[in-house]
Amino acid sequence: MNTRKNSSEYQTRDLYQAVILKLSGIPIVRVENQTGRGIFVFRASPKIETLISSYFNDELTMNPKALFECWKGLKSMAFTATGNVR
Repeated sequence: MNTRKNSSEYQTRDLYQAVILKLSGIPIVRVENQTGRGIFVFRASPKIETLISSYFNDELTMNPKALFECWKGLKSMAFTATGNVR
């Protein structure tokens, strides 16, 4: 599920896409709980579609340490938003 909630926001429940967007400088607005799943809501940006395309075409290179740290942080945010704190 990747949608524009309105013209100023972009949302996804894909944790990996959320990590890519956050590491690429797209500001995260909030994480919502939608039927027990975390939905990452980002500020809309014209860069988003290009980043997602590059992600799926294996064209991105990122710092592995930053990638895993961001992944852990966003995963924690999703668990907190859904009440599924481990």
